[in-house]
Amino acid sequence: MIPLSDPRWRQFQANYTDGCTVASLLARAYSGEPLVHWYDDLFQEICHQYTVSQAAYPAAPHLVSLAKEHEPFCKNLLILFGTCCAYAERTTSASLPADILEAWVQSARDALPLVLGLLGQPQPSSADLLYLLSSLATFSGYPSLARTLENLDYEDE
Repeated sequence: MIPLSDPRWRQFQANYTDGCTVASLLARAYSGEPLVHWYDDLFQEICHQYTVSQAAYPAAPHLVSLAKEHEPFCKNLLILFGTCCAYAERTTSASLPADILEAWVQSARDALPLVLGLLGQPQPSSADLLYLLSSLATFSGYPSLARTLENLDYEDE
């Protein structure tokens, strides 16, 4: 996991800016700033309309770390990372450094038990259940199934 202060963040393109913005948003999350102040911007920078940016790759270990450390953010961060993983095969990752790609793969492995824990909690909403199942599929190596699940219609009870 590259530190948020590492100058390498600058080399990773985000959807609207560069990786420095992503690192800054992650730092706000680590500080405990409420989700509503940074999450939407982070989502747009790393996975706008299913376009996964290069900055999503070094962000992945941080997303999982934050999910472990900050329970109120856990579901949202795992769903965000799950969405990135499901659509990442549409993104060219060949130009990314090997350590970043290895950390991405390890982050998906680390996220799997967290998603299973959330699925074991009582009565998630239909939308949350669908997104968590999609994340479970992609972290288990089935991104095509994850995309199919994410596109299903659901009705809240």
